[in-house]
Amino acid sequence: MLTIRLSKAEWAKAWRAMIEVAPVRLIRDDPVYEVLPAHLEVLTARGFTYEVVPARSRRAEKRRHGTAD
Repeated sequence: MLTIRLSKAEWAKAWRAMIEVAPVRLIRDDPVYEVLPAHLEVLTARGFTYEVVPARSRRAEKRRHGTAD
């Protein structure tokens, strides 16, 4: 999955174009979405601008190393 930021002025029209291809997931209110490469193709073909942003790393849970009783 790729993460992109859409301009606030174009996000509604771009969102409609993207859901024609496949579902998208809003992950932040910027608006930042997780998308597929096919979404980028349709956005580019229709003239929308977007910014690819680095995905936030998910914090790994600390593993506890216990001893056997």
